Amino acid sequence: MGSAYDFAEFEEPVDEEERKTRERRLFMYSLEALAAAALVERAHVMFPEFERALAAFDRIYQLSGELETPQGALLTGPPGSSKTTLAMYFAKSLPQGNLFDIGYGAICIRLRANPTSGLVVSLLLRAVKYPFTEVRKSRVYTMRDIAFEAISQKGTKIVFVDQAHCLSTQVRPRHADVAETAASDTLRELMDETKVGLVLLADASFNGLDSVDQALADRVSVRLAMTHFADDGFWMAFLQAFSKKVQIVDISVICSADGAARTHLATGGNRRSFRRLITEAVLIAVDARCKALTLAHLRLAFDRVRGDAVEKANPYAE
Repeated sequence: MGSAYDFAEFEEPVDEEERKTRERRLFMYSLEALAAAALVERAHVMFPEFERALAAFDRIYQLSGELETPQGALLTGPPGSSKTTLAMYFAKSLPQGNLFDIGYGAICIRLRANPTSGLVVSLLLRAVKYPFTEVRKSRVYTMRDIAFEAISQKGTKIVFVDQAHCLSTQVRPRHADVAETAASDTLRELMDETKVGLVLLADASFNGLDSVDQALADRVSVRLAMTHFADDGFWMAFLQAFSKKVQIVDISVICSADGAARTHLATGGNRRSFRRLITEAVLIAVDARCKALTLAHLRLAFDRVRGDAVEKANPYAE
């Protein structure tokens, strides 16, 4: 029997292979459903933590480059609390003007474990679309200067650093003759030399900047936090606002007391989990030619996004 991953001999049609392909395609969503899901994904709802963080970013954006005093913020929160979404929303919502190249008013880089100065420089170069992003140890300072100059020329006013908790494991040179500083040193130099604002996005478990780099902590003065929704009035208000944003399908079933409670059990108030669940449910509803979401759609969506190897019971099951 042919395997779905058997790539040998395609001269003759393989009936079993074609049958499996047809069966697999039966589970693929239609283009109409995918288009509807894309609209749902782009829906954003303001809530108190989101608004407070946006206001802080607006302040940093306005002051960066205008004042000599460094401007920065540390935003912490658990996975799925909209930290990255918030940064992307801010960057995309910036008004167009002649103060910066379009798309570069705010840029975002993402750290990984054991970051080095070379990594930070490489990520900055990539963010400003510089053609050469490889940074050798012997050329860290040269490439650093190029990255800083490019950021200044682009008119960038805020640099978002995602996964900033990785700074806790940053690599510092062991010997004085190593031509490389720590990642936090480079971020501090970025603030001082280009006058950009720096916003660090870190996991809630992050112990804070003071334990990493006190000089950087002194420059990044604002402290913000994002959390998951509790099953309370804020959760209901969020669901109602999100439901109004989505026009392609009526999703008001999640706004009833029962629907809201079930959806909180399904997602734990995690906004990424919520968006994934609702997007999947809309895919199912559109392909079922339904104008309104039902608990049955949500039940099937929960099973598809969670799989069958989870201990958590489906909260939409009867």
